[in-house]
Amino acid sequence: MAQGFRSFISSDTSRGQLYEIIVAAIQPRPIAFVSTVSRTGARNLAPFSFFMAGGNNPPSLVYCPTLNARGLPKDSLRNVEETGEFVVNTVTRKMATGMNATGFDYPHETDEWSVSGFTTLESKVVRPQRIAESPIHFECKLFEILTHGSGPGASRYIVGEIVAIHVAEAIWSGRGIDGDLYRPIARMGGPNYLDTENLELFELQRPAPM
Repeated sequence: MAQGFRSFISSDTSRGQLYEIIVAAIQPRPIAFVSTVSRTGARNLAPFSFFMAGGNNPPSLVYCPTLNARGLPKDSLRNVEETGEFVVNTVTRKMATGMNATGFDYPHETDEWSVSGFTTLESKVVRPQRIAESPIHFECKLFEILTHGSGPGASRYIVGEIVAIHVAEAIWSGRGIDGDLYRPIARMGGPNYLDTENLELFELQRPAPM
């Protein structure tokens, strides 16, 4: 017997419900912990799980900074629009609490580095700093921002050309990244994450203001 389905026509479904279905269905998702700097030097640090690799000729990646809780563009998007630079840092289980602390919709002037507890490293090519506790960093120059849809709620896809990659010596085998040692966490649906080292699900509730 064929299984039954519940269907959702996008034009008849609220944006919030569509979001919840998408994040619960498309999992696990890698996490881009993105550091940016505004034109005036204000720093921002924020996690995104609408993220994937692009090609390798030239090397590239893409992430989608969805709107914040007030329906406005996030600082990460504004900063990349202003400067054309960003860094994607990968996330391990030990970094989870600090990463989650940056996920609150803080005022524009807030420096999320101060609530994360992470240590800065200077980048080689771009201006935004790297996270010392992260095992892999991708320094990126903006190639293009693709807009899908219209109005302030349209999706933006930030396509970055990778201009430098930094891999921690602890996970480098001498020839490449050691898959037995590099175990990033992944985003699941709702408050759930996947610890790929222990194959364990764990929860992180969205942070409240500090």
